[in-house]
Amino acid sequence: MRRLTEKKRHELDLLCRAGAGLAPIAPAVCRLAREMVGAEACALFWLDADGRPEGFFHQHSTAEAQELFLNEFDRLFVGPAEINVAALAQTQGARVGRLLHVPASYYRSNTFNLLVKASGHHHSLDLRVDVDGRARAVLLLFRTRVRAFDGDDAALLTRIEPYLQRALSGVRDLAQSAPPLRTGHLLLGHDGRQLLMLSGDAEALLKACTLVGQDVRLTGPLQVVPRFVRDLCERMAASGQPTAHRQLDIPAGRLALTACRLHAPTHGDRALATQTLVTLELLPPQRLQLVQRVLELELSPLQREIALHAGLGGMRADCERDIGVGKEALKKHLKAIYRAAGVVDWPGLSARLGDGARRTSP
Repeated sequence: MRRLTEKKRHELDLLCRAGAGLAPIAPAVCRLAREMVGAEACALFWLDADGRPEGFFHQHSTAEAQELFLNEFDRLFVGPAEINVAALAQTQGARVGRLLHVPASYYRSNTFNLLVKASGHHHSLDLRVDVDGRARAVLLLFRTRVRAFDGDDAALLTRIEPYLQRALSGVRDLAQSAPPLRTGHLLLGHDGRQLLMLSGDAEALLKACTLVGQDVRLTGPLQVVPRFVRDLCERMAASGQPTAHRQLDIPAGRLALTACRLHAPTHGDRALATQTLVTLELLPPQRLQLVQRVLELELSPLQREIALHAGLGGMRADCERDIGVGKEALKKHLKAIYRAAGVVDWPGLSARLGDGARRTSP
């Protein structure tokens, strides 16, 4: 049986402890799961309260296949032969390996032919992630026809589950003071249902929102206002307030939406129609940014923990109590950490890595 390498396991651990939730770390989780088990591709789905797919990240599927799943799920992928995410989320079944042995009807299903086969895959391995007795996510690995998954692969995948459970149950409401990574704008009609104009950045941000049933189109130009944008505009209209705000977790990070009602200048006693401006900002969860900065350094797992402690604003004198490393060993590790980070002392390391992520509890 292949071993989970210590560094990959620790990388997954740090990402899942970042408190950002599952969606913002989905690309890294898929990469690590694929490398740990040995697969050609990986997909991660997070579920709503009814166990239905809410959003997903898939490494190597076509935009056409993803768009079908996003917008045609109920029409194409629901039925007895459709062994898909909704079926795998049923908690009465096994948590891992239900796709190791599938009925012949599965290979005639839309799920296999329009999604799995269309993306160049054949064999699948599944893991359902439960928290407090409820299915919260499904992770799928894929291989070509050449090599099927087996029980050893399933056992390796099971060892990933506790990390994903922590990511799902340890979400923090992190303050967002860092500048957005990307900003885009939509200009809508007064009721928020007519798309009048959008910036290129807004289009890119919306196409990164792989959220099921939201009318997000991944192929061709965007012509329909996504449902979550329409809902925000309706909420603003119902409140009678001139602005409304919402945040969504997506694979690229956290998407902040702000809707603002615009009024044109009046001409005499005739008022022109109002419009709605929606601003999209891709916000980086701060603790996740810190973890990513630590992971960029060529360090051992223990050295990563020391560097993370510094980035969080911890004191060097507390390393023995908080991390379990003695003074002499700490000196040795700090030489390597300072060299990797390009700093000369603990305050420099804290400043180099922290960058606004101070005093967040581990």
